[in-house]
Amino acid sequence: MYSNPDIDVQSSGTTLSQHVYKTFGLMFIGLMVTFLTSYLLYQTNLVYYIIGSYTMLSLVILVVQLGVVFSLVRRLHSMSITSARVLFLAYSVLTGISFSVLGLIYDAGSIYLAFGVTAVFFGALSVIGFTTKLNMSKFAPVLFIGLIMLVIVNVMGIFFDFSGMERIICSAGILLFTGITVYDTQKMKALYMANQGDEEMLSRLSIYSAFDLYLDFINIFIYILRMLGNRD
Repeated sequence: MYSNPDIDVQSSGTTLSQHVYKTFGLMFIGLMVTFLTSYLLYQTNLVYYIIGSYTMLSLVILVVQLGVVFSLVRRLHSMSITSARVLFLAYSVLTGISFSVLGLIYDAGSIYLAFGVTAVFFGALSVIGFTTKLNMSKFAPVLFIGLIMLVIVNVMGIFFDFSGMERIICSAGILLFTGITVYDTQKMKALYMANQGDEEMLSRLSIYSAFDLYLDFINIFIYILRMLGNRD
């Protein structure tokens, strides 16, 4: 269970504010790595090699990404800080490879619009998660079940045509990650409180929380793009 600590907590080492800035800074770096990877692949036309085997590549990248997720979660206490950072950046690059095809599917205006809407929406959710007194851990089982169901639907969507249900799936995805983003922001604070004074662990947790929030941002972005984007 995660508590909802007060905002102005200080420690003899890293303060809560410093921890938050570091976490969101790492998340931003991950997003920039993803953006630059996809942009370079698109601009150099390497994306056309990717699109030719996109279905198989998507499955390979999905498996590798899941491996990165489990490694970060299960080995959080034993993994070195450098290894955790490398895994996070590796995941960001893999996501960038997947995202490079978006420039072939959607027009540039739609991508920029979706990113802008996501940034504003995500920022608002982070503020809510940071300030709310509601204990979001009570909703963790529901959010987890919803996430598993959404993953299954998206994997099935690689092989079957769910275009008629696109808006329903996107709406469900946005709603689900709205709750997850608030939950993850509150969890970031709670983990800081539980490990206050342990600077090495706080550094690991900063990467872990940045990864959580990175995933939230990416998923909200893709669902908003799928809902609002104009396809080329």
